Amino acid sequence: MELANYSDWSIDRLSEQNLFLDNKRKFPSWHYAMMNDKSRNEAIYSSIRSLDLKNKSVLEIGTGAGLVAMYFARCGAKHVYTCEMDKQLCEIAKQNIKHNNLEDKITVYNMSSTYLIDSNILNLTPDVIFTETLDCGIIGEGYERVAADIKKIATQETIILPEIIKQYGFLVESTDINEQNIANNEKMGAGLNLELINRYSTFTYFPVRYKNYKARTLTDVAEIGTYNYKDSFKKNKKIRIKAYRSGTCHGLITYFHAKFGNHSVTNDVRDNGHWHQAFHPFLNAVNLVAGNDYLLGISAKGYVTLTSLGGQNEC
Repeated sequence: MELANYSDWSIDRLSEQNLFLDNKRKFPSWHYAMMNDKSRNEAIYSSIRSLDLKNKSVLEIGTGAGLVAMYFARCGAKHVYTCEMDKQLCEIAKQNIKHNNLEDKITVYNMSSTYLIDSNILNLTPDVIFTETLDCGIIGEGYERVAADIKKIATQETIILPEIIKQYGFLVESTDINEQNIANNEKMGAGLNLELINRYSTFTYFPVRYKNYKARTLTDVAEIGTYNYKDSFKKNKKIRIKAYRSGTCHGLITYFHAKFGNHSVTNDVRDNGHWHQAFHPFLNAVNLVAGNDYLLGISAKGYVTLTSLGGQNEC
């Protein structure tokens, strides 16, 4: 087998067999899509370049492969401290940083931000804190824990990126999306029943490529919530929303805009970045009536409920 375009340090001393044994990936494959997301990278790099980083220290929560830490170092930060819980990614980040001759400007810790801060290993107050520990529905990558850690160490003068995250959503009718999460016995054939597997369906939210599925929107887009790392985490939210189309509602599609200065990282349904959108399924589909108002509830974990303000059609 011909192996091409790998740098000498990673290939020369490895046989083909050892290459695949020693380089077994343990971290999620979406890291590649994230690193190759040009719009995301440009937004983050542009926001960092706009900062005056002279003599400034930076704390990054979630190192990944080291890209953002190196952005800060290249843009003039005095020193970057970054933590990563995944041991393999942590080692990769250290190698990438050394490969780019930035090891004197960046310190990588293989630990959680909680341990780094509570143990006083990081014995300073950073001037800038950066984190992108978000998932398609914002909260699934440990948002609440990271927010608590940031509050312990940030001051009023600390620059926090992203400074604000806004979540938007709309109600949809989509059997296609709904069936990514349940077994439909009507499609099994032979009179077989597989409904027991639905005990393991996701009841909070899961990632989808909204554009890939047949769906009908039933409401306008509504602002679902606003998140930032300095204020208290609002665990439960209720939003009034009006149906502009009658139909069978299977759930809520959400996406976010994370503001990094004048730039945004987003999984907006109108974009084509690496991010998926989030689908929050209802336990039971709800018949919506055009013109009626509904109260949408969303819990801290992303579980959704919908109640007719006329007292009908509750799920």
